[in-house]
Amino acid sequence: MKTEIAYPELPTMPTWPDPLEADRADHTALRRRMLTGTWYADIYDELERHISGARQVAWGDPDMSSNIFRETTKALTALYQRPPTVENPNAMEGSTKGFLGNDGILARAGLWAIMKRVQFFTIGLRECFLRVDISGGKISYRIVTPDVVTAMPSPHDPQVPISIKEMRLRYNELTKKKEWTIDHLDISNPENPIYEVLILQNKDGVETYQDATDQFLGSSMSGANYPYRDMDGVPFLPYSIYHAEMTGQLFDPFYNAELVKGSLSATVFYTYFAHLMRDCAHPQRYIFNARLAGVSSADGRTPNTAHVDSDPASIMVFEPIAEVGEGQTPGQFGQFQPGGDVEKTLTSVTTYERRLATLAGINPADVQKMSGDPRSGYAIAISRSSLREAQAEYTPSFRLGDLATIEITAKLCNRYLDTRYPESGYEIAYYELPLSPEEQKAMREDINNKIDRGLMSAIQAVMVMYPQYDRDDAERYLRQVQLDNLKLQM
Repeated sequence: MKTEIAYPELPTMPTWPDPLEADRADHTALRRRMLTGTWYADIYDELERHISGARQVAWGDPDMSSNIFRETTKALTALYQRPPTVENPNAMEGSTKGFLGNDGILARAGLWAIMKRVQFFTIGLRECFLRVDISGGKISYRIVTPDVVTAMPSPHDPQVPISIKEMRLRYNELTKKKEWTIDHLDISNPENPIYEVLILQNKDGVETYQDATDQFLGSSMSGANYPYRDMDGVPFLPYSIYHAEMTGQLFDPFYNAELVKGSLSATVFYTYFAHLMRDCAHPQRYIFNARLAGVSSADGRTPNTAHVDSDPASIMVFEPIAEVGEGQTPGQFGQFQPGGDVEKTLTSVTTYERRLATLAGINPADVQKMSGDPRSGYAIAISRSSLREAQAEYTPSFRLGDLATIEITAKLCNRYLDTRYPESGYEIAYYELPLSPEEQKAMREDINNKIDRGLMSAIQAVMVMYPQYDRDDAERYLRQVQLDNLKLQM
């Protein structure tokens, strides 16, 4: 099983006791390393699966210049290009002042800035947690990737956890060392919620968890002391969870594992290409039974070799090493052809990557050559229409996560900052990329053509122009247009 690279000052992260959870965390950790640029050791492991150790030495260091998994994930991260609009239409006037808006608590705490990274991890890892906490009178948000989490889903909503264990690296004042601890929060029994810190210990080969809550939190935080409660005293978890897709399950770790595996294989191919270009792209010349004239040993009989500088104007004179006679082979000159075709190899590898990009849901037309040169490889250039499709695809699942984050933040503010913000009823609207001038023109022509031919009503046209409008919204919009036009005619 793959583990993190161990540094002297950092202990190796333990694995989860449950084999299924350990496999899930192990694969998710691989994805995280590939997304964060810490996958060098994984490339070596992949090379070992493809070639022998002797050939690895000949190939040299792995080439990390290509990571199609990371590039496709980054290309699809488009939902938070601008902060979304949040409101609470049913709240009392002024009740959200200081909470929403550009100068509200959410914005000042950096929620929308960090959400770009949350979406990046969520798309790549399939899930991502956001820990909401308060310290020094300020709200903070901390990204928690699923490889350090195990959780139990709610029996009523399997996509929402009611118990979480998170591995965290903490400094132990008693041992003067950094140690892996586990934050365990459980609200499965609302009458007795749990918040404890555990330390994994290994005694005589048996792993046990020691309660270290008092040491790290100062006192018991379970039961009546549980710190995360809403205005009605109901306990909640200070974690919101984001899903790349609503699957009806808490975790979906192995979806599109083919893309992850293929990206590792593509790195091996690029490493081979670098080896080919460096060591095998030129012909190998050879000389048999000949040497440069005048270059000989002192006795004139012992063969030896020498290096002689030359230029295009030089005339190289050779002589046989031994006299040519019966059974003797005369001097020969020749060359072996290059070990491989660099251009064809690179074209094959980049074509392979283009196929991998389609596994991530990237439109093949968006995977374009960087230039007309076939050696230049492929780049992912998402069009506006594809970006809007990506935004629309991820909006439903991220809306649920964002609303949970907002509600958790409001509950923490009310409990510890003496505020009275609404703890539910929020609505969120995401920024949508505007149509390009060409797209606007094409849409207007299409709508006008359909209206003229009686294939579309004015209400339907408004709903096409403004996808966020339902039928009632479109009717109100048209009535307002008519009223405005009447006022202008008066």
